[in-house]
Amino acid sequence: MFDLEKEVRAWSGAALAGRCRPDAMAAELADHLYCEIETARRRGASDEKAFAEAVAKVGSPDELAAELSKTRSLLGKGCAAVARLDRSGTAGRRLLVAHGILWAMMTIAGAVLAKENGKSASEAFEWMLLLVVIPGWIGSEQILRRALRVCATPGA
Repeated sequence: MFDLEKEVRAWSGAALAGRCRPDAMAAELADHLYCEIETARRRGASDEKAFAEAVAKVGSPDELAAELSKTRSLLGKGCAAVARLDRSGTAGRRLLVAHGILWAMMTIAGAVLAKENGKSASEAFEWMLLLVVIPGWIGSEQILRRALRVCATPGA
């Protein structure tokens, strides 16, 4: 027997599969779909036929996912990338290590360039290190950790 509730949940879940926090958006998408289903039911369509008509009108999960990806924030894009990488369970740890190595390499390269350019460049690098590099490293690591946490949340 056709289970309309189950089909609507599956449809909205498939459309939001790459999202980190799909719950609120899934309710909105389901509401749009139910509106179309009700319209089809008023014309006498069965639940199954009404669902098929509503999906045809609102869009397939793949079409919706493509549209939703256009409006994704930078953190959302990062979160989606992390979610794709984190299939093995160790990708998050590897990502954090790679992040640390990248920032350390940038710091070392800056120090080498400053040393080659003399004392004033070296002092400028010290200030840049204190005011830009270290806070940038810490901030970007916190954003990365947040994205990893969000994507690891059940239902994410």
